[in-house]
Amino acid sequence: MSRKIRLYSVAVLAFILLNSNSFAQVVNVEKKRKGKEEGFTGIAGLGIYLIDNGKNIFQFKNNIDLQYHKKAHTIILLNDLNLMTLDDDNLVNSGFQHIRYNYTLKDSSFFTIEAFGQHQYNSIKLLKKRFLLGAGPRIRILNSDKVSCFIGAIGMYEYELRSDSLKTIQELARLSSYISFSWELLKNLNFNNITYYQPAFQNPDNYRIASESALNLKINQSLSFKIALQATYDSQPPEDVQKLFYSWQNMLTYEF
Repeated sequence: MSRKIRLYSVAVLAFILLNSNSFAQVVNVEKKRKGKEEGFTGIAGLGIYLIDNGKNIFQFKNNIDLQYHKKAHTIILLNDLNLMTLDDDNLVNSGFQHIRYNYTLKDSSFFTIEAFGQHQYNSIKLLKKRFLLGAGPRIRILNSDKVSCFIGAIGMYEYELRSDSLKTIQELARLSSYISFSWELLKNLNFNNITYYQPAFQNPDNYRIASESALNLKINQSLSFKIALQATYDSQPPEDVQKLFYSWQNMLTYEF
């Protein structure tokens, strides 16, 4: 394999990894919820890859997606780390840790109080570190056999240190509002969308929008096909960082 082809392959792989984590600017917790099964549910994954083909390629991935549910209480723990280097250069270096607590009020299954804390970083977006703390209501608008819809409005404190030329530090309060929608079009076809809007209280012109839509087709008992579109927009990103990131995914999965 020629050097040009090797470098092209690495670039394509890096592009895929970057886009798979592009939503991490606003962490999509909604798709991590696992229903009302009592006790612990979740998944964990660890991957380490080392390739030497004239270039030293190293990749490390770690994902933990854990939920504990007991009566009115739900705790969600998330961890996502992604590192990829080419020789001594970081192509991808991003991650986040998120903890969320939900309490559903008695005799009011449609009204939930939730609180969360989060740490994240993303070298591509010049985000050295970001800490978030927030709390607010989550309300069930609709929950039938075919359609479900939830909205949330969380006030949160944000501390952000950027790795730009000015080493910018930003402290502000934001509203993190979202709407989560799921629709079973057919028995084997499901559509869902989650959209976040996060304006700063002090300056509404400083805002983020993140949206993810997915269409899931279950072909048979084991085979499924998924189409997903993810996009994030930051009205005031660090210098030299684009405002819009998006990815389009087509995925065929086999369960056995």
